[in-house]
Amino acid sequence: MSLQHQLPLSHALGWTGPELLGLAKDYPGLALQLLTVPKQRLHFVAFVLAMTAPPASADLVHQAVVLPARQVLSRLGLSEMRGVRRVLGRIYGPVLDRHRYQEIASLLSEPNTAQVLHHVSEVTPELLANLGTLPLPLRSHVVADAIGHIPNAAAHLIEWTEIVAARLPKLSVQDVQETIGDSSSFVDLKTRLTRLLDALPALEGPPPRVVHHAMRIDSPSAIRQLGKQFTNCLDNFVDVEIDGSNHIYHWRKGDAEAVCEVTRVGNLGWFLGSHLGSENVELEADVNKAIRTEFRAFGIYELKVVETYDDLFYAVGRRDGTGVNDNGQFTTRNRRRHLP
Repeated sequence: MSLQHQLPLSHALGWTGPELLGLAKDYPGLALQLLTVPKQRLHFVAFVLAMTAPPASADLVHQAVVLPARQVLSRLGLSEMRGVRRVLGRIYGPVLDRHRYQEIASLLSEPNTAQVLHHVSEVTPELLANLGTLPLPLRSHVVADAIGHIPNAAAHLIEWTEIVAARLPKLSVQDVQETIGDSSSFVDLKTRLTRLLDALPALEGPPPRVVHHAMRIDSPSAIRQLGKQFTNCLDNFVDVEIDGSNHIYHWRKGDAEAVCEVTRVGNLGWFLGSHLGSENVELEADVNKAIRTEFRAFGIYELKVVETYDDLFYAVGRRDGTGVNDNGQFTTRNRRRHLP
């Protein structure tokens, strides 16, 4: 069944639509081909257009539709590229953005990454972005299957390896990444991750009292007073503040203010959780960025890093909507590795 039987043609064609439909006006036969072309072939047409400088000719589009893919790739100077059809056949849904097809070509040009792409059961924009971000030691089918389809997972995993390497002086970041990337299965991956965490020394104390524009608030009375000032319910944090697993910071810069939660995660370190304004209002993007940058400079990364570790450890494949949201807030997901 063609993709057009499932989706409107304009939607299915995506960014290729204006160019292809414009050509189809002058070449009726091409219009019929576009209406009946199988899904995989439509993605191949988009791949050809993405790898060709515009404007495209009707002849080129016709060739992309009817000629053998290997022959078309040869004419584009891509005869050495293997597995294009297999990868494109695992894209479900409408045409991807132009740069995603260029990304596919780039990833397929690297032999080890090509093997990962050949292995996956589905190719998504998130997978392509993550593979493109991951360093070569982490580009494995086990890692791809565990977190490949989770947005920004690669960046968070890289940060996690940096944190672990900083806490284990005998290991470099590359050593940690190779340890993870060499996993042969999900079971092996869990074993390797557990060994890395078990080797971490105990944390020596609480996070810094001052983090640039943020001051740690320690006493229960001061936390309650801050809660009244911000119209936030901070009473729930008092007990965890006392037992040392969480800390509250008051961040102030100019007219902007925020309450920031910093959470201990085992022996791994301290991580930045929610950071909100008065009445739990979401902060402006530039304020969010400033807060995260300032805490990161003190080795306090976003809690999303640990959330991604959990995804990797349990090989979730995709998020179920109960993890850390786009605002960096910790939600109701059962974080079994999140220990005081």
